[in-house]
Amino acid sequence: MNISIVIPCHNEEKNIAEISNRFLKIFDKIDIDLYKIIFIDDGSTDNSWQEINLLSKKFKNKILGIRLSRNFGHQNAVMTGLKYCKSDLTLIIDADLQDPPELLEEMKNKLINEKANCVYGKRISRKDTFFKKITASIFYRVFNKLSYTKIPFDAGDFRLIDEKIVKNLLRLNEADPFIRGLVPWTGFKQIPIEYARDERRRGESSYNLKKMLNLTLDGMLSFSNFPLKISYYICIISLVILLLLVVYTLKSYFDGQTVQGWTSLIMTILFFNSILFFILAIFGEYLGRIFLEIKKRPNAIISEITED
Repeated sequence: MNISIVIPCHNEEKNIAEISNRFLKIFDKIDIDLYKIIFIDDGSTDNSWQEINLLSKKFKNKILGIRLSRNFGHQNAVMTGLKYCKSDLTLIIDADLQDPPELLEEMKNKLINEKANCVYGKRISRKDTFFKKITASIFYRVFNKLSYTKIPFDAGDFRLIDEKIVKNLLRLNEADPFIRGLVPWTGFKQIPIEYARDERRRGESSYNLKKMLNLTLDGMLSFSNFPLKISYYICIISLVILLLLVVYTLKSYFDGQTVQGWTSLIMTILFFNSILFFILAIFGEYLGRIFLEIKKRPNAIISEITED
């Protein structure tokens, strides 16, 4: 049995050498063969690619480097790495060392013993900012309320998956892949392994608020059409309000009381216009995603690959 390690990187020059060394030490001790450690440089602006190149030359046939032509995003970088996995198992892990590489052996044993197809890391604690913790907690719970595909609480992309899941993920070819949703969507057996997530020791996270919101939006819209259904509910509510306003206006007319001023009229117009634009925004977001899907552009463009 052999395994590939997929590590997406964006400005992680300070962590690349350490994470590769930690993995290489692990494979000196555990009963599983290393196929490749695959680093995907997702448009880094620091010396990440130089670090990957040095490691590839030092540990030939063990480390493969893939450089993307620009920053295509974390999820697309992972999907690119999966295309080069020709192994029985694949571990997806970030380069920031917040998820412990040393958990690999336990994950592998659990996957085999329980005959599962995926073992995902479930965070029992995490050393992140309060804002990140609370927004992540809200995301998982709202997602599972709205989506027809349920994702495990407090789980990221840190997971060990088998060849079946990798093959099916690569068949999908989605414009905006959401891996932590796509893996459960395949329907194969997945089980958790609990761990305490460490803090980032070197470098800065490239996942800013904008990227977090985009990932959230990708997840929500890729696995749920509930926002489209909201428009129906809003229309029903607005029609009820309109009928009440019509009744009020007619009653005032027959009672000889005209509605004074323009305030109520302007407020009513603004209210209904806001609803209409909100509904159009929802339809526009889905339409935009259909537009991207039918183009069938590649998820990422590879600029360079280290010598194998």
